[in-house]
Amino acid sequence: MTSNSAPTPPAGAPSPPAGKFSGAGPQVPAGFPRLLALHGAEQPYAWGSATAIPELLGTPAAGGPVAELWLGTHPVAPALVEADGARRPAADLVGPLPFLLKVLAADKALSLQVHPDLAQAAAGFDADDAAGLAVDDSRRRYRDRNHKPELIVALSPFRALAGVRDPARTLTVAQGLGAPALLAAFRPLADDPAAGAATVLRTLLTMPAGPAGELIGALVAAADRLRRARGRGPAGDEAALGDRDGGPASRDPVDGGGDDVARAADLIGRLAAAHPGDVGIAAALLLNDVTLRPGEGLFQPARMLHAYVAGLGIEIMATSDNVLRGGLTPKHIDVDELLRIFDPTPSDAPIHNPRTVADSPGGLLRGWDVPVADFALTEAVCTGGSVPVGRPTVLLAVEGRVEVTASADDGTALAPLELRRGGSVLVAGRAAVTLTGTGRVFLAAPGAHPA
Repeated sequence: MTSNSAPTPPAGAPSPPAGKFSGAGPQVPAGFPRLLALHGAEQPYAWGSATAIPELLGTPAAGGPVAELWLGTHPVAPALVEADGARRPAADLVGPLPFLLKVLAADKALSLQVHPDLAQAAAGFDADDAAGLAVDDSRRRYRDRNHKPELIVALSPFRALAGVRDPARTLTVAQGLGAPALLAAFRPLADDPAAGAATVLRTLLTMPAGPAGELIGALVAAADRLRRARGRGPAGDEAALGDRDGGPASRDPVDGGGDDVARAADLIGRLAAAHPGDVGIAAALLLNDVTLRPGEGLFQPARMLHAYVAGLGIEIMATSDNVLRGGLTPKHIDVDELLRIFDPTPSDAPIHNPRTVADSPGGLLRGWDVPVADFALTEAVCTGGSVPVGRPTVLLAVEGRVEVTASADDGTALAPLELRRGGSVLVAGRAAVTLTGTGRVFLAAPGAHPA
C-alpha cells in the first residue's frame, strides 16, 4: 500500500534506478555471508498511529504519527545495517531487493488505489517518458516499470477494503442507508452486475463539486442517523461491529444485509472524519469491507481496487511506486487511466490463511501462498527449541527473544545475533538460518516463480 504523501529521501540516500527497482539478489562477495543488525526507516504519514510501531520497537512515542517502518533497499527510505563499525545502506551489501518489508500502522484510512500489472507498468512508464515527464513530475502516473503486488498480514484486527463486492449486496447497502442520490449513482450495478462498478466509479470521480458535496453530505447524515437509531457507538468502534462483518459470503453469512448496512454506516463515519467531503467515501462502498483476524493475510493483486482502513500489520510488496488513486486523497486522480487499469469484476476479498510449511519440536514455520515471484513471507513461531527457517533475507521479531545462527554453503558458522521484539536482521549473502528461543519472527525473501 502506498501512502497519500510521498516521503522525502534522507540525506545521502542513493538515487533510484531509472524505472527499475528489482534486484538479482545478494551482492556480497562469495564466501562472505554475514548476519547484520538492520535498522528500518520510519515514515511519519498523517494517517499513521502514534503508538503502535513505537510499542513494537520498544521506543518512546514522540507524539507524531509513525505510519510505516521500511525494512528494505527502497531508494527513497533505505534501511541501514551495522557493518564494519558504521551504519550503511543495506543495498551496499545486498544490492536492490525485489521486495520491501514493512510494519504498517493505520489509524486513518489510506487512499483507494490500484496497481498495474507488469505489462501495464512497462507501457505506462514508456508513455510517460515519451510525454517528456520527469520521474519526479507530479503529473507522472508511472514511476517505474514494475508491478506492485502486496500482502498484508494482520498483527491486530485489521480493517481493509478489497475487491468489488457482490453488486446485490452493495445495492442492499445503498437501500438500507436511505440515501436516494447514492441509489441513483449505484444504478449501473443493477443494469450491468459484471462491470457496472467501473461506470459507478467514473460517475463519482467526474461528478461536479456541488452535486458531489451534496451526495457525500447526505450520505454522512444518513449513516449518522442509522448509527444512532441502532444504538451503535461512534464511527470506528470495531468492538460494536463484532469480530468480522462484510467478508466473503462463503465464510460470513449475511443477515438480510443488516450487518453490511451497519458496517457501511460505521465506515462512512470513519472515512468522513479522515477525508471530509471526499467522493471516495461513496466509492468505498463498492468494495468488500473486511476485518482480518491476527494471522490472516490479504493479498492485493494487480488491478484490484483496495484501501487499508485501520490496524497494525506486516506488509510485503514488490519494490515499486506505481499507484493509481481512486479517492480518499487530495492528490490528482487520472480517472481515464485508473479505469483502464481497474478490474470491475465482482470477487471476494482475497484473504489468505497461513499454511504450515514445517513443524518440529522447537516450533513451526508457516507461510502465506501468493502467486508472484517478487517475495515470499513466512513466520517462525518458536516455542523453545530450534527452528530451521531456510535462507531468508530479512528477519523481523514481533514477539519474544531468539538467537539467530547461520552457516554458509561451505558449512562455516556465522557470528550469531540475538533478536528481540522489534529487532530486525539482514542476512547478507547465502546462509542457512536457524532460530532458537521463544518468540515470533517474520521472514522475507525473494519468492519462487508461480507455476
